[in-house]
Amino acid sequence: MATNPRQAEREASDLGQETRKVVDQAGQTGRTIADAAQRTARTGAETLQRNLESGAESWQNGTDAANRIAQRSMEELSKLFGFSGETARETVQQSSDNIQAVMASTSIIAGGLQDLASEWIRFVQARSEQNLDHLNQLRECRSLQDCVALQTQIVRDSLEAFLQSAHRTSERTTQFASTAMRQMSNTSIAPH
Repeated sequence: MATNPRQAEREASDLGQETRKVVDQAGQTGRTIADAAQRTARTGAETLQRNLESGAESWQNGTDAANRIAQRSMEELSKLFGFSGETARETVQQSSDNIQAVMASTSIIAGGLQDLASEWIRFVQARSEQNLDHLNQLRECRSLQDCVALQTQIVRDSLEAFLQSAHRTSERTTQFASTAMRQMSNTSIAPH
């Protein structure tokens, strides 16, 4: 322990410099982590987008194939059970309409899921940027009380942002589910 005031001052200065170095290194590490998280979120969004587009295309191709198979099957069944041409045609048309209703609703759901994924990616990106700002603010703290107050504010801000994002995704989920149900109801035909 220093008895000389100048020596105590130097030690305090050295300690302050070491503390700043640690805070600067923590800030750099935080920025590196945030950059990596942002790149990961962006890559995840791009991958999700490609997968959704591929899934929608596959679904459309599958629906077209199912329509052709249903039509051919109904023609064969009508021959087997002796349905008249008009009855068989109506049955095939009803099956085709039902498949189209399912396809349209599924497209709405896929678009809704893509929207939800985008919302969460925006949330992650915004929080990453905000966390970098918070690291800079933490570095500027001069007392333990300031540091604790800022940390509790950071937690509160993060939770509030999460709840807002969750609320938006909940509203969007309800909206696209309702739209898909209306689409299904509007295009469904009751059996004869």
